[in-house]
Formats: sequence, C-alpha cells, structure tokens
Amino acid sequence: MAEFTTEASTLPDFGSEEHILRFGIWDYGLFIGMLAISALIGVYFGFMSKKKQDNTEEYLLGGKKMSIFPVSCSLIASHISGSTILGVPTQIYAYGTQYWMIVICAFLTLLSIIYIFLPVFHDLQLTSCFSYLEKRFDRKVRVVASFMFALNVMLFVPAVIYVPALAFNQVTGVNLHLITPIICAICIFYTTVGGLKAVVYTDALQFIMMVGATLLVMFLGIGLTGGFSGVWETAQRGGRLIFFEMDPNPRLGSSFWTVTLGLSVTWISLLGVTQSSVQRFLSMPDMKSARKSVWVFTLGMIFIKSCCIFVGLIIYAKYETCDPYTKGTVSKLDQILPYFIMDVGAKIPGLPGIFIAGIFSAALSSMSSSLNTLAGTIYEDFFRHRYPKASEKQASNRMKMIVVILGIIQLACVFVVERMGTVFYLTLSLNGICAGALLGIFGMGMLLRKANTKGIISGTIVSLVIVSVIVIGAQFAKRPSPLPLRVDGCPGMNVTIPATQASILPEDDFPAIFLISPMYYSLLGFIIILLVGYTVSLLTGGNEIQDERLLCHFVRSREFRERQKTEEAHYAKIGQTLKELEANGKI
Repeated sequence: MAEFTTEASTLPDFGSEEHILRFGIWDYGLFIGMLAISALIGVYFGFMSKKKQDNTEEYLLGGKKMSIFPVSCSLIASHISGSTILGVPTQIYAYGTQYWMIVICAFLTLLSIIYIFLPVFHDLQLTSCFSYLEKRFDRKVRVVASFMFALNVMLFVPAVIYVPALAFNQVTGVNLHLITPIICAICIFYTTVGGLKAVVYTDALQFIMMVGATLLVMFLGIGLTGGFSGVWETAQRGGRLIFFEMDPNPRLGSSFWTVTLGLSVTWISLLGVTQSSVQRFLSMPDMKSARKSVWVFTLGMIFIKSCCIFVGLIIYAKYETCDPYTKGTVSKLDQILPYFIMDVGAKIPGLPGIFIAGIFSAALSSMSSSLNTLAGTIYEDFFRHRYPKASEKQASNRMKMIVVILGIIQLACVFVVERMGTVFYLTLSLNGICAGALLGIFGMGMLLRKANTKGIISGTIVSLVIVSVIVIGAQFAKRPSPLPLRVDGCPGMNVTIPATQASILPEDDFPAIFLISPMYYSLLGFIIILLVGYTVSLLTGGNEIQDERLLCHFVRSREFRERQKTEEAHYAKIGQTLKELEANGKI
C-alpha cells in the first residue's frame, strides 16, 4: 500500500494533547483468554478426543466428517489476516471504496470453485491437491508447484504475524521480541497436537473474535459519527465513495478493472487450487456439503470485508478535518485503525483487548492453517516416497515434527521482516508472484487437453521470472498519491497546511511495466503461463489424457460423462434402497 510523501517530522507542532493509552486489566484478560482457549482446543483433539490424530486422514482431513459451519468459518479465518483487518480500513480511508468491487471477485471465485476445480478434486479424493499434477502430468510438475506454494506461504506468514504483534506492542508496551515467540509457540502447539480438527475449531473461535471486534468497532464508530447517514454523507463530501472508476489505465492503484480482473485471479488461485482450501473442502463428507461450505464461505467473506470497508469510512468521518497522519500523531498510515480504537474506545473496559485479540485471531488462523497445510504438502510431496513402508502413525508423527520445524523457521523470519522494511512490502506482493502461475498450472491441467509437462514448466519459469522482476522493480517506483486529507479542523493549529492533492498518477521515469497496479501481478502471471505454456505444449507434441476424471466435467468426453451419469444414478438408487431397508428394520 502506498504511503504519503509528506514526512511527519516536517510538520508544525499542533500541540501535545495526545497521551499514551495502554491496555487495562480487562483487555489483558480477554486477550489471554483467547490464547488459552485456543491451546485447550489443541489439547482436547490431541489427547482427549476419541479420534486421535495418529493417521494422515484424521490429521489432514479431520476424518472426512467435518461440519459445514466450522469448515466455512475456518476458511474465512484462514484468509482474513491481521493485515486485512488493519489494511482494508486504511485503504478505504486513503483511497476510497473502489475496493468494495471485491463482491464481484467473490462470486467469480465461487463459480470457479464449484464448477471447475472442486468437482475434479472431489472425484479424485486426493490428500494433496498437488498429487493431481503428478497424475495429470508427472512428478516434476508436482514438485515445482509444491515448492512455489511452500515458498509463498513461508515468506508471507511472517509478515502476517508481524503486523498484529506490532499493534500489540503499540497498545501494551510489551516488547515485540517477547510477545511474538509466545504467540507462535501457542499456535505451533495446538496445530501440532490437534491436527486439522484443532485448526478448524480454533479458526471458528477466532472467526467469532474477528467478527466481534469488527462489529464492536463499527457500531461504536457509527454512534460517534452521526449514524449511517452521517458517515455516508461525510464520505461523499470527502470523495471516498468510488465504485465504478472505469479508467482502464493499469497504473491506477485501484479501479473497477484492477479489482474485478486482477483480484479475481488472485482469489481463485488462493481459494480454488491451494492446499489450504482444497484440504478443507475434502474434509466434508460429500460434494453437496462441500458446495454449501463454499457458499457460506463466500457470503462470510463479503460480510467481513464489507464491515472492514465501512470501518474505513467511519474513521474518515471521525478525522475528516483533522487527519492524524498528516498531523503527525501517527507515524504510519497503517496505524490509523489502532489509533482510532485507543482514541474512542479506551474508556470502554475490554474493547481494545477484544480488538487486538481479533487481529491476533486472524494472524493465528493464517499461521495455523499454513503450518497444517505445509506439513501435509511437504510430507506428501517430498518425503512419503522415501518411506513407502511407513505406518499411518509414523507419517502423522513426521508431519507433526515438520509443523514444529516450520513454526520455528517462521518465527525466525518475523525478526528478519522487522529489520528489513523493503522485504516486508515485498512479501506482501509474493501472492502476486506465485498465485497467477499456480492458477495457470491447474487451469491448463483441467481445461486444456494438449497441455504437457514441457509447456507447464516453461510457462512457469517465464511467468515467475517476469512477474518477480516487475515486483522487485516496483519497490523503487512512486505510487499514486492518496485522496485529499485535511488538517484545517485540528485544535491549536497555528498555520495552514494544504490538503493532500487528489489521487493522481505521479510523473516517473521508471519503465511503465514497473508502474502497473499490484492487483494485476497475478493476472499478468496467469496470462503469461497460458500463452507460453500452451504454445510450448503444442510445439512439443501435446498430450493424451488417460483418465477423463483429470479434466473439468465440461471438458470431458461425451461418452465418459454419460457413463458417469449412469453410474451416479445407479449408486443413488442403491443408497435409497438401503435407506428404505434400514427404515423398515430389515438391516
């Protein structure tokens, strides 16, 4: 996210009415309680539950008997990080509501999952979605995709942990080096001993915490800013209500096209073809339940994102004429939401604690999901073939050891992120580097019959190289300035500071390719791998499909679809007969 070019140190003194606000006993109690419950859930599923986490199906898929609601909550919590809760309101505060077009992204993602990817994964019933690539192509493609996924997650999660840890440090004064290991240790513990069930149910708890924190902030802010109509009128007055910016210029940080086209590719990749999501969909007992979980997940994502967007408008309404960043009260734009919480909610016992617990809940759910998912991916794709005679219990124990090792590595990376600000922003762009290529690999496998290994690997290399160069180069380029922010209403102001100019594209000598919106990185990577990969596939002889189940259902041959439909009707009739016999007491 772009920051203002104005330095707080160059601004005049507006007075010193600000004072340090810290956690109270209620805040600490609520925060510690959330961590304790998360740990106890791990203890229950690891040591007390009738179903022990001592085999891969239980550890990775929850015995394939998970319920719709906790799985859906887990998916939402896994994909809503602390960076989202802090970053989305900041984005709206500075750049307006164009981001709300993610509603279109959400439904495009839902349709892609339900009608393209989920049926294939469900038909094959694979523990690892990357094993699909080995069946469709060969082991080389599987290893390449697994490595990309692992690298992406290992670099992104430390940033996810660092953001809420920094917020906790700001409101408590507790050293960042102390709180981060404690939080990571608890997450590693319940993920290691509890497996997917512990992750899903702690995610459900943390989802409730996230929703509670966001709603509390929203309703508190509404009461202070003149209600919904007052917030809306203020946002309109400040030029924040932007929904259909149809300018096709790819340099715009946020427009209708960057959001609907760019983010849709990212979301489809992260939610449709990555192990963390597929693993949860396959934990459902049947396809019907899996579809329902996708619907609940989509609606939940829209709700949470919309609440965060409205929180951003509320913050703007509160500070319409006295922006804390321009004034110098906060040193970074991303601190605007924690400042708002401590400014208006410190007098309510426990509110800051609930809010920080909500942010940490988002971070914990992202970290726990990545640990559980990566453990399964790494073991299945890199170690299982080395131990062909290993028992299920031995495999489960090895995955638990991998969880511990991964957790320690991620903890160490948090401190690297702390000292390397440019790397921190680079990790936030890594989704763009890998997401498009991953979606291209699975998309070509399921939709294009002629795609082969040579095409996939060639397209992946070209895509990764080009997008990586763009992401790295973009770190040195200027970004569009935010929308106007005012300080003319600040008390004690003795001088006039001109409002920030309207969001405009800066004059920059950088090549145009480095100035495109980060939202387009995934789309660019996806297009590159399709063009290069399919061209190389055709030039190298194409491919022959041996198993029609490896293709999306509407790409499969007519004969196979008719035979499959007949078999499904036959098994449905058998199932109905068995139910009738059971109801009549004959079996």
